[in-house]
This record gives sequence, structure tokens and C-alpha cells, in this order.
Amino acid sequence: MLPQPSGKFSIGFQRLEWTDSTRTASLASDTTIRKIVADVWYPSEKPIGEPIPYLDTLAIKGAFREKELQSFIGKDAADRLTSGAILTHAYKSVMFNQQLQSAPVIIFSHGMSMVPQLYSTQIEDLVSHGYVLVALSHPHDAWLVSFTDGTQIPFETKERNAAGETEVQHIAYENKRIEVWAADIRFAIDQLKIINTIKTDSIRFAGHLDLSRVGALGHSAGGRAAARACQLDDRIKSCADLDGVAMMQPFYLRSDGVGMKQPFLMFERVRNIAPDESDAASMGMTLPELTTLVNRLRHDKKTALAATGGSYHVLLNFDNSSHMSFSDLPLLQAKNEAACVIVRQVLQVTCRYTREFFNKTLRQMCSTLYDGNKKLNYIDQVQNYPKTRVKK
Repeated sequence: MLPQPSGKFSIGFQRLEWTDSTRTASLASDTTIRKIVADVWYPSEKPIGEPIPYLDTLAIKGAFREKELQSFIGKDAADRLTSGAILTHAYKSVMFNQQLQSAPVIIFSHGMSMVPQLYSTQIEDLVSHGYVLVALSHPHDAWLVSFTDGTQIPFETKERNAAGETEVQHIAYENKRIEVWAADIRFAIDQLKIINTIKTDSIRFAGHLDLSRVGALGHSAGGRAAARACQLDDRIKSCADLDGVAMMQPFYLRSDGVGMKQPFLMFERVRNIAPDESDAASMGMTLPELTTLVNRLRHDKKTALAATGGSYHVLLNFDNSSHMSFSDLPLLQAKNEAACVIVRQVLQVTCRYTREFFNKTLRQMCSTLYDGNKKLNYIDQVQNYPKTRVKK
């Protein structure tokens, strides 16, 4: 089983498929209309039966050979998954929890080449505290997206490789994909608005979505997509980016210097020390050149964080974590119990800081982590940037 969610609510699960007739799938071989998959986790009544298996909805066994799965997540994790030994805490076809008239909604975007299920611990923890989590699978940019008609879209590599090998070329390509993902997030809000007016037992959470309190959350490229969606859509009231930056920037400022008017969380793992000679040599630069570049990028990041509706910059301890510590992957790959203990502790900390940010910004709840001086283990810094006067 995954770590036990810390909240009081049970968890229901439903998968939806949406078609956006206004857009085409730009990386498809033809002019296929853009389709996305939305996995919805919601607070539910007490469930009966067995919880859903981890990654079961992706039909992994039928889509990939064993070695391909191992190359994606590692042999140990692949063995655990294919054995069916890992279960979630979510149940299908469960009624929405009647204690809640409605619940805030958070739309989640996975990292590049990842899948939403690999963030189940983060997702389940938020849902157990009364949120509805709508996790999008972005076709061509996820490891695999499966549809009920049998269509399976794997991660696209041809266009990515053709875009170039330098970091600048890689970022330019990813920036284009970020715009597509941001459009997916905004389209998801459109679909949720329609669903929320429907009274039907087939969609258990219909009528229970508080769309006046919508947040966006993402990891890596998904974090940048969440930030971009916030910049474009005032319906999103709060945004959290988990370790998603390009050249240290979580998002780009408008020409007038405005970032976004929503509250923003930049939660990242970064070695916050001065570069040395070995760093410079690895990048083909002199140390003064690299130092100047790093200082400028750090200044630009602070400028961006100060151009929001109030932001927090949280640093996860570098030595005890990895870029994937915001996901379940290190837990699945842990070699022994000692490693597993640390991984679980770090994951619990990331869950807590993410949850308290949304509690504070979507529910106006007091936060011991953001309102005071308390700092949990594995956290090196919590810096607050007050709300700026954002132009229209």
C-alpha cells in the first residue's frame, strides 16, 4: 500500500475522457482533435470492496514489454507494480461524501514523460482533506495515455529529438508544450463547469465542485504549465509549482513586469550555494562567467516571485531528496527499509507544505508552516514574498 493519507475523508475515483473540438493534437501524425484523460479523485462515503490497483488504468501489461516498464521506473518498482502488490486508497463508483456540500478543486499536471498515478500519494493526501483532484494526462507528453476505445498514445520522441540537443533548444520545445498543457488545464475547467450542472449518478462528484475555489498544481514541466495557466485564467485562484523551472524561472513575466495576480508556491529542490570551478568547467565557462549567470538567474527568479499575488519559496533539502521526491517514484524504487523510511518522511513533508499552501490560499485557513516560524525536517528555507500590486 501507499502511505496512509493524513486526512479523514475516504477517496473515490473516476476516469473521464474529454475531446476539445477547438484544437488539434499538434504532435499527432494527422489532424486528430485534441483529447485528454482526466482522473478524478474525490472525497467519498465509506467505501466497500477492494481499492483500485496502482497504475491499473494504464493497462501497462498490454501496452509495454517488461523491459520497457523497467526502463521507465526501474526493475524493483516494475516488479512491485506488475505483481499487483501495490494498491491505492481509492475506490471506484463510491458516492461523494455527504458531509461536504462542495469541495475546492485542484487540477494537477504530471511531469514530462510521467503519468498522474505516480503522484498518488500527493493526490490522495489532498483528497483526504476534502479536495477534489483532477489529474490530467497530456497525450504525447505522458509516458502513456490510454483511451477506452483502445487508442494508446505513448511519449513522443521524434519531434523532441528534432528540436535540437542544446538546453536552449530543449527549453524552446518545452515552452511550446507548456502552452498546450495550459490550454488543457483551462479546457478542464470548462468541462468541470458543465459537469457540475448535471445531476446524475454516473458522475459521482457532479454538483459538488466549488469552482469558485480552483487551484492548479504540477510537478516539473507540469508545475510550469500550472503557472502558465494561472497567468492566462483568472478562474484559477491559487497555483503551486513543484520543482518546475527553466533556467531557474518558474514562469516568464509579462512585458510590463507582471507575473500573475494569484498566490503562488515555488516548492523546489535546488543546491542553493555558489558555483565552483568544477561546475564552470562542466558547462564550458569560466567561474566568473558562471557566477555572473547564476546571480542574474537568481535575481530574475526573485523578481518573478515578487510579481505575484503573494508567493512562497520553499526549498527542499538537496542531499536528502531528488527531483522525483515530489512523486511516488523514490518510494517505489527504495532498495531497503532504511531508504524507504527517509523517502516516506520527505514525501510526507512535501505533502504537508503543498496541502497547507492550498488550505491557506483556497480556504483562508491559518497555517503553522506559512504563518509562523515553524519549519519541518528536510526543509532548508521558507521565504515569503508579499502580494504585489498587480496591474490589470
